[in-house]
Amino acid sequence: MEENNKKQHRKRHSGPKAGKKQKRHLKDLGLEDEEDARKRNPKAFAVQSAVRMARTFHRTQDLKTKKHHIPVVDRAPLEPPPVVVVVVGPPKVGKSTLIKCLIRNFTRQKLVEIRGPVTIVSGKKRRLTIIECGCDINTMIDLAKIADLVLMLIDASFGFEMETFEFLNICQVHGFPKIMGILTHLDTFKNNKQLKKTKKRLKHRFWTEVYQGAKLFYLSGMVHGEYQKQEIHNLGRFISVMKFRPLTWQTSHPYVLADR
Repeated sequence: MEENNKKQHRKRHSGPKAGKKQKRHLKDLGLEDEEDARKRNPKAFAVQSAVRMARTFHRTQDLKTKKHHIPVVDRAPLEPPPVVVVVVGPPKVGKSTLIKCLIRNFTRQKLVEIRGPVTIVSGKKRRLTIIECGCDINTMIDLAKIADLVLMLIDASFGFEMETFEFLNICQVHGFPKIMGILTHLDTFKNNKQLKKTKKRLKHRFWTEVYQGAKLFYLSGMVHGEYQKQEIHNLGRFISVMKFRPLTWQTSHPYVLADR
């Protein structure tokens, strides 16, 4: 009974051993493998279509050049300046709440009121300066020039508003910093199907405005006037490990940021 239960030995179909065996087998039968046939009749293995061959060649070259990175001269000092994180969004979307939650996540301190920029330590070699952007056009222009990362808050129950498009247009002129979308007010949806549909629609609209594959975070709801701890922790982790390439526009336009 035990003999029948044993698995039969399966022959190798690929690998160096199987290749050698195949060659020996073909030799015994008096046949030749593909390599010998190529030597004997090279015309049969020549390029059939010049156009197709050219296309394949161009494609491989394109893929190769895509892998090349332009070397970036890092002019940052030994002690790098804080990463400027700008929180943008229309009124009553949850900007102040998000800043308070991020500060609590990094410092374990509860901030009652935000009066201007807040600088916190997020890692061994990284500090973050979080600035809330109002709906004033002058503030938007000033912050678009200095921002390293933009957290763009979008009210999921309403959709994109005029302020969002205004700020995106300003960013396009000023070197376009890294932009991350954050969907809030997702707890207003009672129907799960409707929520899924809205998420998908807003994600694709966000990709159209920013770029394909832009990061979009979802803040599902609030507990005791704050966003959920795990979601804020994930967002904070994402910000603290994010890599920034120096923007040409910012390096060619020097500026001084006074943290009052």
